[in-house]
Amino acid sequence: MEAIISLYLLNSNYDKIKEIPETRPSSDRLIDILGLRDTQLYMDIIDYFINCAIPKVKPVVMYAREHHDRFRMGNVAPYTKTRVCVYLALHRLKLKFLIIKNFMDKFKSNNYKLDSFYENEPSEDINFLTALSKEYYKKNKMSLRLMIPKRRVSERVQKLLDDKESITSEKLFKLATFKVYLERANIIKFIMREIKASIFVCKLMFAKMDFQNPFSLTEDINLNLEEIMISNDFIPELLPAISQSLQDNNRAQLEDCISAFEFLMDKVLNGINKAIEITSGGQIKIGLYETIYDTGNIFTF
Repeated sequence: MEAIISLYLLNSNYDKIKEIPETRPSSDRLIDILGLRDTQLYMDIIDYFINCAIPKVKPVVMYAREHHDRFRMGNVAPYTKTRVCVYLALHRLKLKFLIIKNFMDKFKSNNYKLDSFYENEPSEDINFLTALSKEYYKKNKMSLRLMIPKRRVSERVQKLLDDKESITSEKLFKLATFKVYLERANIIKFIMREIKASIFVCKLMFAKMDFQNPFSLTEDINLNLEEIMISNDFIPELLPAISQSLQDNNRAQLEDCISAFEFLMDKVLNGINKAIEITSGGQIKIGLYETIYDTGNIFTF
């Protein structure tokens, strides 16, 4: 579902669909909104997500309907298993930000040099945004391999899976990774589409859980963290500014941009953690830079 939304955003503006999850659209309506009526594979994925996955998600129980700001954590435990798809969506959203943070941490620890991100390429080709592009795509692909298992099947089953209308793990993987964005101007757009797609999928399930703005239920009550995630003042502005400061050899400006980036990154990660905590009924409380599920070795090489 996330991959489909990302593909939709290739040629459409997120503002056109950002409020759609709150209307709890039917599968037919969402298919029409996304303009996918002629693509059977996409229609089947949307149909399964809306009619099979989302109905399993149970609402967050309140103390009383007249007190919508009071979350009753005690009664959520029985529904925890029914929220696995929500956890996976939140895991994916947080992971995308952590991949960028991991890149920035390595960049800083290497004294703002990019050599460690390149092995056999000429030094004149080294660029902050192209290095980020390579790292993001590589680590995102690795994380998808962990989440989309590849199973051995018999020859008879394989023939059935080869049908062009069937939904397979390999088709889902290709759908999510079909394009590499190595151009400096495009990596930011690609990352933002990925983030917006994750937020959209999360919001579809949050609507079923009957609560709004889960990312903003932190101590920073004046911050709309969902808006910060997609704001031009965050990733679209700061990452190119860091790249330009590095190119201009302006160390002071570079460090200022990185400090601003880290400040907003921590706020965003805290907002995602709060959504995870509420979704789990207070049972899942993880560190700011931790993930819900295992990420293999993607942050250790």
